[in-house]
Amino acid sequence: MRYPWLLAAVLFCLIGLACANRTRLEPRSFSTNAKFSVDHNGMSLSSAVAIIEARPNTPGHSWVRISFYSFPLTAEDVAGATNGDIESLERKWNEKASNPQDYNTSHAILQLSVDREWKVWQVDMSVPGHGCTIAPFEPDVKAFLQNYQFDGKHLRLKSEGSYVCDMKSMGIPNQTFGWDVDLDIPVFEKVRS
Repeated sequence: MRYPWLLAAVLFCLIGLACANRTRLEPRSFSTNAKFSVDHNGMSLSSAVAIIEARPNTPGHSWVRISFYSFPLTAEDVAGATNGDIESLERKWNEKASNPQDYNTSHAILQLSVDREWKVWQVDMSVPGHGCTIAPFEPDVKAFLQNYQFDGKHLRLKSEGSYVCDMKSMGIPNQTFGWDVDLDIPVFEKVRS
């Protein structure tokens, strides 16, 4: 190559631009107004962070976990999220959840099971004390994905609905899981332990 310094300069600029775009994220980039419920107990959550993680023993498939919180993110939380680490958010939630009134109303998770083309195959929902696969089959997934765009780095998801989760095998009555989410957020790779 005739001008290796030119190639190095171009690569340096591209890497710098990518890093600059990543550091421009502000706490409001993670804001949302999401609602979740199990039977008649509901909550409204104001922040969402999405982390993608390869599924062990399932090559080409991943989980996109969207964690919702009842508090806004700080600059420290954003820095952790951009590195795929939500430990500071989970710590804050655990502190908040020590109050019984906040435990059932301050956190939720939607988990999308996706393949390498980002097609969703299943959706799980959990709130403190409750969890269910709310879209176990293709028709359920189709109904859930009312507006879905994902390229591996950015997620646009709009979905509203409910699903009756069969809990009889666990000896408890069926539960109705409800959700109303409208997201347009970045997605980050999970930190490897």
